[in-house]
Amino acid sequence: MKAFFMAMAVAGLGGAWPALATDTTVPPSTAPAAVPIPGEVTRALFTHDIKDLEPVDAISTLANDRTRIVYFTEIHDMAGQTVKHRWEYNGKIILEVPIKVGTSRWRAYSSKTLLPAWTGDWKVSLVDAAGGTLSVNTFTYLEKPEETANSSAVATSPGP
Repeated sequence: MKAFFMAMAVAGLGGAWPALATDTTVPPSTAPAAVPIPGEVTRALFTHDIKDLEPVDAISTLANDRTRIVYFTEIHDMAGQTVKHRWEYNGKIILEVPIKVGTSRWRAYSSKTLLPAWTGDWKVSLVDAAGGTLSVNTFTYLEKPEETANSSAVATSPGP
């Protein structure tokens, strides 16, 4: 009989535990951080411009008589996440453009206005929220060659 009352007492205590557990909450700051879901970058390229959400061309060099360049990316399976276009010149981050990915297939672009003196190699990376690099592209900003005054003249032999 004593064992029966002990079992009932333990069962009664056990019934109280769920109430205690539901009264205790974990502060939101201690909840685990969201882990970026890996997606896929299907296109990443430089272009002169965007028309109807598509790049008009693909370029790897730009002469410094033009001062605007566009970086285009197409991302799959990263809806709801934020990524960045990270523009770098001479090893320094010049610009970061945050992009909120809206759907499972998302096209995004950012542009940069360049000063003609900023010739050399540029790098743009697509970076996820955790800082991981999803893609990297480079382009060269070249000094435009000077045109000669007689560039259209055709050399001929002097006559007899």
